[in-house]
Amino acid sequence: MKKYFKKIFILLITFFGFVIVAKAGNVSISASNYTVTVGSTINVKLNITNLSGNFKVFSSDNSILAGGATGWCDDNICVGDMSTNILFSAKKEGSVVVTVSPLDVSDNTGMGEDFTSSRSIQINVVKRNTPSSIDVNRTYSKNNYLKSLSIDGYNLSPDFNKDTLEYNVTLNPGTETINITAVKEDNSASLRGDGTVSVSEGINTINVVVIAENGNERTYVIKAMVEEKDPIEVKINKQKYRVIKKKELIGSKDGYAETTVSINGVDVPALYNEVTKVTLVGLKDENGNISLFAYNTSNGKYSQYSELTFDVMNLYIHEKKNSKYNKKIIKINDIEVVGYKIKGIDEYYLLYATNTSTGYEGYYLYDTKENSVQRYNVALLENLTREKDKYLSIVIILSSVCFLSMLFLLIQVNRESKRKNEG
Repeated sequence: MKKYFKKIFILLITFFGFVIVAKAGNVSISASNYTVTVGSTINVKLNITNLSGNFKVFSSDNSILAGGATGWCDDNICVGDMSTNILFSAKKEGSVVVTVSPLDVSDNTGMGEDFTSSRSIQINVVKRNTPSSIDVNRTYSKNNYLKSLSIDGYNLSPDFNKDTLEYNVTLNPGTETINITAVKEDNSASLRGDGTVSVSEGINTINVVVIAENGNERTYVIKAMVEEKDPIEVKINKQKYRVIKKKELIGSKDGYAETTVSINGVDVPALYNEVTKVTLVGLKDENGNISLFAYNTSNGKYSQYSELTFDVMNLYIHEKKNSKYNKKIIKINDIEVVGYKIKGIDEYYLLYATNTSTGYEGYYLYDTKENSVQRYNVALLENLTREKDKYLSIVIILSSVCFLSMLFLLIQVNRESKRKNEG
């Protein structure tokens, strides 16, 4: 029984391990040898995982190492002018970089965006008569880890760990440069991105790249946030926000024009819609997230801005046989189609159509003013019509009662007047 549960446990670990690995698409590049002699060939291998699309494999200097290919890959299978193994020829002495670069690659898992990262390795070509003191077949180090990473005067969050690739740091207002100290775990590796780095107000993304001796790279990312001077703070529903003062941080929006609005005596970037008369400003919460808020310039109040966009429907318009509505030919977007008139409503027509995306067939309500359509709920309209007729009947009855009551009172008053005159 223990052996049985042990096997199940191992299977579960293996399964979930596969699921975790399979989440991200990736491509790696390796070579049969990283140092070769002039006149020999070298086999470069691609390992494609959960990616498909066009890749290009090329040498940085074809006069030293000639070869390369372009083709289509799907997972670990490449077709066309490329196979997973690409041959290069060593022409003369020197050092070159062989790169695999995605031309139009997507993640097959459906969980990520288009894959745009390149991968490279370094190949050294030496003379054929290399002295025996040089081992052309030795393995070059693949260690591309950092031993430590820090910024003078500030603490990174989280604390440095060589396996953690992304860090955050908050810098004082007005900070223009920072000094990044990075120490390689392997002295044969090289560094890029450390030292004195310029920063500006807002979020600065800084890449510190470690290049192993064999050419493989590892990138550590620092997101350095420079605090703004004299921030404008507001509180909405007990949550604190800061007003965005840089227009590039609030972006643009269809239907809205760039403008400025005065808040606490400071002109801040805003977006304005001439039709709705709505002014939008950007607010940043305590977690650094930026959202658009509608700002009332008359009373200084803020409200969360929400806008819904619905998918456009594609409708195949056709005629409904035995329709109970009156048929009429109408023109929509310069196309004549069969429509149906709704009695007593001038601005709307019914269209009988099939939604080419969902397959739904039925009536749709067409608004001539806004040139829009929506699914027509016959049962709902009939129910509203019945309710309208019921209330109309009640109004007519009450009006009749009131009229008869008034008539009765007038008759009585007239009789009383006659009696007094006769007396």
